[in-house]
Amino acid sequence: MTDVQDKPTLTFNDKNYIIEDLSDEARYIVAQLQDLQAQESQAAARLDQIKVATDGFKTLLNAQLEKDENPEEEPTPEVVQ
Repeated sequence: MTDVQDKPTLTFNDKNYIIEDLSDEARYIVAQLQDLQAQESQAAARLDQIKVATDGFKTLLNAQLEKDENPEEEPTPEVVQ
């Protein structure tokens, strides 16, 4: 006899449900919620990447603006004949 604890369960609103005992419609909704949770995790990871990249470009822009405001005098190139 299979123990109930060995079966995949769903905890929802502080109640436990055995997934295989749910209706087809309920299992479909559970699958959709699981997919949405995975998408949410992926979107959060992508947003983290965007934020880090944005900070990097802001750092690059700051460095470039400082360089543009304080250009070092470059020697005039010599013309060699």
